[in-house]
Amino acid sequence: MRSRCMKPGAAIILLCLLIVGCNTTTVKTVSHEKVALAGEATPEELLLDVGIGIFNPGVDAVSAPEDGVYPKIRGAEARFMPFKLMETLQNSGNWGAVRVIPDRLSEMDVWVEAEILKSDGANLWLQVTVEDASGKRWFTKKYTGTASKYSFDPAVAKGREPFQKIYSQIANDMLVYRNQFDANEIRAMRTIAELKFAKGLSPEVFSDHLELDGKGRYNIKRLPANDDPILRQVRQVRERDYVFVDTLQQYYASFVNQMEAPYLEWREAFYLESEALREVKAQSNARLVGGALAVLAGILAQGVDSRTARTAGVVGIGAGAAAIQSGLQKREEAKVHVEALEEISDSLDSEIQSHSIDLEDRTVTLSGTVKDQYGQWRGILKEIYETETGGIGENGSATEN
Repeated sequence: MRSRCMKPGAAIILLCLLIVGCNTTTVKTVSHEKVALAGEATPEELLLDVGIGIFNPGVDAVSAPEDGVYPKIRGAEARFMPFKLMETLQNSGNWGAVRVIPDRLSEMDVWVEAEILKSDGANLWLQVTVEDASGKRWFTKKYTGTASKYSFDPAVAKGREPFQKIYSQIANDMLVYRNQFDANEIRAMRTIAELKFAKGLSPEVFSDHLELDGKGRYNIKRLPANDDPILRQVRQVRERDYVFVDTLQQYYASFVNQMEAPYLEWREAFYLESEALREVKAQSNARLVGGALAVLAGILAQGVDSRTARTAGVVGIGAGAAAIQSGLQKREEAKVHVEALEEISDSLDSEIQSHSIDLEDRTVTLSGTVKDQYGQWRGILKEIYETETGGIGENGSATEN
């Protein structure tokens, strides 16, 4: 009696052909998180000022585009993303002044630092650390977000930042932590930030007002009197620093405004190209694997004592060879997509060159990068302080309460 079961070789061939023809569909959705807005008005003295550092791009200059990382774009993102977080915190009404400041070059009550772990248009991963002026770490947390094609659809997103959810989550987590402190603890943070600024101007006078504990945190050792002339002068100099820092926020705003449109286009194109590249690679791998198995099954079928099986084997060899060829062609298509990504990146690079800013103050011109200007400015602040105090800070001391 002739068996009606399918021969092993023919079954393998059929399975391989099914593998070659399989497709996978992934559905992604757009999700948003609302920022917790200020409820009752908080007294100004209890609003903490926030400094946000330029993000660590997470790559170096020698990273290869083949790895899916474009160093120049990451460098731009490292300046773009802090500004978006700043806007989110400001709009919440839960904080005092929120500023983007590189390398902590101005003293703030709370500091936010972050590293970009991944950014490819479809995904954004950030490692965020928040601590206050005393050095107490509030939290370190990884935030991840996934965009969808609808994130870039004007009819759906309506100009929203595709990864606004991440910035909102950071803002909400910061508020939860901030609400754990009472009024005295918040005042202490603000005082520590002020004394650290004063110490930078006049270490001879203010070095013994703060002390570091065994955990590397600053504690207030003693306080100067509120009407102390040296402290009053420090506060006036700090006001000048605020004016300078606010001026440079305009630079960041201008940078973000110039970058926003081409960056959104780049992320959308990168997302679409990445999705296309992923599909091509998946199809290519399936066809190569399925084709190789089909050829192998076809060869094995030649040794089977069955005319039908041998015929199927010949068909399998031919189909497998065709599948392998198709897979190789798909690999070539993948190279085209990579080239398209490189062109998109180059076009964005030309839009995001940094600008030099000249700031006139006391006939002094500050030039170079924003970071350079901050460094120059701190030196000028010290000169202003010494000039206006007449050198009082060298041997004098602030009066204790």
